[in-house]
Amino acid sequence: MVNTTPSGGVPAEPGLRERKKQRTRETIARAALELFDRDGFHETTIPAIAAAADVSPRTVSAYFPAKEDLVFPDQEDSFARLAERLGARAEGETTADALRAWIGTELPRWRERDVELQMQRRVVASDDGLKAVEQGFRAHGEQLIAGAIADDLGASPDALEPRMAAAATFAIFGIVGGEHEGKEQLAGAYCEGEPVVLQLLDRALRFVDAGIRSLRDDAPAPV
Repeated sequence: MVNTTPSGGVPAEPGLRERKKQRTRETIARAALELFDRDGFHETTIPAIAAAADVSPRTVSAYFPAKEDLVFPDQEDSFARLAERLGARAEGETTADALRAWIGTELPRWRERDVELQMQRRVVASDDGLKAVEQGFRAHGEQLIAGAIADDLGASPDALEPRMAAAATFAIFGIVGGEHEGKEQLAGAYCEGEPVVLQLLDRALRFVDAGIRSLRDDAPAPV
């Protein structure tokens, strides 16, 4: 979707057509998650989702080409925002700093989708295939973070240190999320007890950040 920017530098508001498409997409995704949660992922058909969302089956497939996409409707956009934020780090800003900032911008979205996120967790937990899809998203996220940490260290993204730090970061997300209401993922945990979770996450990211800075300081000077 093309989004023009006026001379003042502020992105233009989406037009009526774009807003309508976004509402349709959200309606379809919400209807699908409700049916998946109630009836099961494999038992729910595309025509059933279309009927619940008051659209045609062709419209459902146009917005979500794969059935699995309906379980993770915002994952790609969220990772795109993460990649953009990591790529826009200021001089001296570490990957952990950027992650804290990214999470701050994502929080309102997670709060708005509290109910859907809880349904998503239940649906994914009930299906091994969806767990594998989620694992693929995790691997992509780790790759993004490893690349940013490699930049911090002046190393290759394939080097051991960036990959270990990225894996540790995602492990922290799971641990912090699991500290609240038994939730397995950070996004769900943020929706309740937010101040405590943010404090825990901030402490954990500072731990990772300290390790990254230590590795960077210990790196041999270029010849």
